[in-house]
Amino acid sequence: MHIDDLINEIRPHIPFWSEKSAQRFIEKFNEDDRIALVSALYFGRSHLHLNEVNDDHMKYLRSGEMNRFWDKDCVEDDEIARVLYEKNTNLTAYYDAFLRCTTNSNYDRSNY
Repeated sequence: MHIDDLINEIRPHIPFWSEKSAQRFIEKFNEDDRIALVSALYFGRSHLHLNEVNDDHMKYLRSGEMNRFWDKDCVEDDEIARVLYEKNTNLTAYYDAFLRCTTNSNYDRSNY
């Protein structure tokens, strides 16, 4: 699923009231889509106060090296619900930063 669609899907569920509610939400997505949500949130967190993708990240985005699987080795599939629950109300700000910075940097998110 396109990352924009995934973010639109998660927004109405934020904040998650429990790890179980986060788990119920992510169960409808395949593993690739679940890790995309995590990668986008960490990307957004690192760009929270920026308006464009920073130079360090841009080179990896442009090369295709940074994509929806960027954080796959950092977060196991069975930990994703916990991560989403722990980030909770910050998720909105993180996803907004991801969208804002990639848009302002003319990055084609269909590659993510």
